[in-house]
Amino acid sequence: MYQQNYRDIKDDMNTSKNLIDLIIEAMKDERHDRVKYKMMMDMTKKDKIKEQIRFAYEDEGKHYKMFQYIFYQLTGKQIDIPIPEVEEYDELIDAVETSINGELAAVELYRKIQSMLPNIGLRDMLFEIITDEQEHATRFTYVFSMLNED
Repeated sequence: MYQQNYRDIKDDMNTSKNLIDLIIEAMKDERHDRVKYKMMMDMTKKDKIKEQIRFAYEDEGKHYKMFQYIFYQLTGKQIDIPIPEVEEYDELIDAVETSINGELAAVELYRKIQSMLPNIGLRDMLFEIITDEQEHATRFTYVFSMLNED
């Protein structure tokens, strides 16, 4: 009996460490994408395209703050991720294509995080983030198709 309880506690500690690591990874991704999307808006003069990218840009800032809140709720500590350098692209369409794949990868990561969260309030926050990321992938697919028309 004692062994079983010890193993459960150890598993909980490993799960918690893994969850925190995944949240930090998510925060880095959100910071990165926000910088990337700003750069992408600067790469086009077309308002229709800028507006689609702006949705994702603004959401990434919101998501970062949500992950900060979740991190604090789980650890009692505040964290701030430095603003990263972002790869440069010669063509906007290349940045858009990598963004579609990045948003879909984020959905998978965030589903994993969501399944590990200890309460429904935090899981609901992840549900909002996940649906936003799915919307971003859809918007970037639309932008990709607009850029292919040119």
